[in-house]
Amino acid sequence: MKLRRTSWPRELADAVTVASRDASGAKDDILAAVRLTDGHWVAGTRSAVYLPTDSPDTFRRVGWEKIERAGWDSEASILNIFETTDFGTPLRATELKVDDPGRFGQLLRERVDASIVIQRHVPLAGKRGVRIIGRRNPSTTDAAVTWNFVLDKGLEPDHPGVLDAAEAALREVREEFGI
Repeated sequence: MKLRRTSWPRELADAVTVASRDASGAKDDILAAVRLTDGHWVAGTRSAVYLPTDSPDTFRRVGWEKIERAGWDSEASILNIFETTDFGTPLRATELKVDDPGRFGQLLRERVDASIVIQRHVPLAGKRGVRIIGRRNPSTTDAAVTWNFVLDKGLEPDHPGVLDAAEAALREVREEFGI
C-alpha cells in the first residue's frame, strides 16, 4: 500500500477524478490545490485546472492551453484566471479569493507557461500589431495546437483591413512553423 501525504481532502481528489474521467477518459492526479476563503477548492493536475462550480461536489475542467493568463492581486487576496475565448469576445474571468495561492500559484504559472508553444508579435500598423499564440496541453507532446491572437491597444477588429491582416499573420506563422 502506498501512503501519500496531501493537504487536500479525499473528497476533492475523488471529485477531480470524476471530472477528469468525464472529460478525457483518464484519471488525472492532483499536483497542487488550494482552499478558497469560501471553503471551496481549486486544483491543478498535469493536464488541467479544476475550478469550483456552484455545486460543492463538482468542478469545471479547463485545460492549461485554454488559460490566457493568470495574476495574483496580493492586496485583495484574489487569484484571477482568464480563459481564452473566440476572437472578439471578452476573456472569461474567474476570481478566486484565497489567503495565499502557495504551491498552487506556482503550478498555475508553470503549466500556463508550458502550454505556450509559439508566441510571436507581428506588426500591422507601425509598431502596433497582433500577438499570435499557439498553445497545446503540456501533459502530452502530441496534443493539437490551438491558436489565438490578441490585437495591440489601438487596433480594433472592426477597423477596415485589421482582421484580414491579423488572419494573414496567423497563416504565415503557422506555415513558418509547419503547424
